[in-house]
Amino acid sequence: MDNPAGARQTRRVNRTVATFYATVSGNAEALALAAAEGLRATGMDAPVFDLAGFPAARLREFDQALFIVSTWGEGAPPPDAAAFFAAMRNHQGLRLPGLAYAVFALGSRSYANFCGSGRNLDADLAACGARRLLERVDSDTRYKAAFEDWL
Repeated sequence: MDNPAGARQTRRVNRTVATFYATVSGNAEALALAAAEGLRATGMDAPVFDLAGFPAARLREFDQALFIVSTWGEGAPPPDAAAFFAAMRNHQGLRLPGLAYAVFALGSRSYANFCGSGRNLDADLAACGARRLLERVDSDTRYKAAFEDWL
């Protein structure tokens, strides 16, 4: 439609930020729930999804997403979310140009591939055309202050 002279253009504001987590010990889930609670307190819609069993292609449904993921052992994703991470790694045909995202990675510095699953996910999302809202944060077992700064 034509815009009459002087009429204001309205811009669609997306009020939804999806939060995804992959966890072994439950820490990533607890942080995801805390992030969603904080978003809701500001009036945002904030659904939370476990990446275990989540189809990577469904990421196309979202405009904004937070990913809070732990690393299992030497850089592997949590076992129950391995299918999601494998789909992201083999992302042929998965294009996500409409997705803005941020990754908070949990791991242990005692492993050589510290926060490997979070680093891989960040790279895979970017390879699919998604754009970073924030730089990835890699956090060790003392993650609370880093998480609060990240949000």
